[in-house]
Amino acid sequence: MANNMNSPRSRREIFSLLAVTIAATVLVHQPANVRCADSGIVSHQQQPHQASMFTAPSGYYVSTYDHINVGQLLRNNKLVSGYVKCFVNEAPCTPDGKLVKAYLLPEIIRTVCGKCTPKQKDMARMVLRHIYTNRQADFEKIMQIYDTDGKRNDILAFMNQ
Repeated sequence: MANNMNSPRSRREIFSLLAVTIAATVLVHQPANVRCADSGIVSHQQQPHQASMFTAPSGYYVSTYDHINVGQLLRNNKLVSGYVKCFVNEAPCTPDGKLVKAYLLPEIIRTVCGKCTPKQKDMARMVLRHIYTNRQADFEKIMQIYDTDGKRNDILAFMNQ
């Protein structure tokens, strides 16, 4: 099968790549698991955080998408736009997008890619630079939404390393 940028696999890859490499803060406040019961609202112990699905036993993010050609994917403006709009609440998200938006993207911003391998850091820089250079307004929206810990200067320094 040809490497079609509009194939579902390529979309999933770009989304995951963008999520892993763009910046944004989760894991700070995880809501309690609450359900309704006959006797009223019942609070349960918090479940393991979804972000753990993105983390390998080494403590770094999984390497599933490390083989992706980031430059090629970033040239597909329509695809990038769809994911960016998801991240900034301007369009619906795919199921994977919802997970990344809720758990992974915020953590990457909060930790300045602290769980990224060296290769993932290079990929993240490429994506961040692309969005910062070519989609400045979207970069600002992402930072406004996800940079709750004031990491903007750290993210900018990370991009320029």
